[in-house]
Amino acid sequence: MSNLTGIITALPTPLLANEDVDVHSLKKLIDYVISQGANGIFVLGNMGEGPALLDSQKLTAVKTAVEHTNKRVPVLAGIAEVSPRRMIELGKKLKDFAPDYLVATAPFYYRFPHPDSLYGSLEKICHELDYPMVFYHCPGATGNKVSLDTMLKIMQIPQMKAVKDSSGDIYLFAELLRRCPDKDSRTCRILQGDEFVYDLSLLMGADGVITGGGTVFVDTLVELYRAAVIEKDQLKAFKLQQQFRKQMDDMLGPDLLTDWMYAIKSQLKSKGLIDNNVIFPFMKRNR
Repeated sequence: MSNLTGIITALPTPLLANEDVDVHSLKKLIDYVISQGANGIFVLGNMGEGPALLDSQKLTAVKTAVEHTNKRVPVLAGIAEVSPRRMIELGKKLKDFAPDYLVATAPFYYRFPHPDSLYGSLEKICHELDYPMVFYHCPGATGNKVSLDTMLKIMQIPQMKAVKDSSGDIYLFAELLRRCPDKDSRTCRILQGDEFVYDLSLLMGADGVITGGGTVFVDTLVELYRAAVIEKDQLKAFKLQQQFRKQMDDMLGPDLLTDWMYAIKSQLKSKGLIDNNVIFPFMKRNR
């Protein structure tokens, strides 16, 4: 669990024209983020188009990531699916490749308004897989927002080693830190996924961040983490957050909600880090 700190990159999955994993590009991207100081990699997340890939390609992505990373940093593998059973079955297959952690979300597509449904789903997944787990709270993708009380219960599941909160709810995140103020005694790491508040989150005591778009700017985020956590320099952290957001805004352009995936992959391609900017169903912006 102690490894789930710092800057963890949620990698885009490089794809070929037929939507198979571009293994060569994935290896190049892994080498790049590690060389820039990333403390972990997350494959098959939202940024990695995990739910959109064929199961065979999910296995390819995780196998490649684990073997090529070769224990240099922890590997997190996403198992997001529409039901607990589907997550369990995918998780069992991915366990064979020995990633360091499996990353579960709330089931998506269907709404689960009762908190016991969400908690019960995660408890069942963790119990059946019996593997180190991370809970990825991304209600914008799943449609299922987890309340503070339910999140705290999820953090107490024995297999749960970290939570990544991408809800954009800074009150919920701040309250998690208030309830678990001592990093050394936490049984579950608290990671921020909202790229607008990395500085505030780290200064308040977050263990680290998981970043998608930040894959392109790992060096800036490593500096930000050092300023906020090691040096405890608030003003420097604020300036680095502003620098990071400017880099992100310049890359993403004005049509963030429609262009984000294409923009990030295009930036990686322009840097020679991946060979193709294939995305689906995200469409290329008109110029």
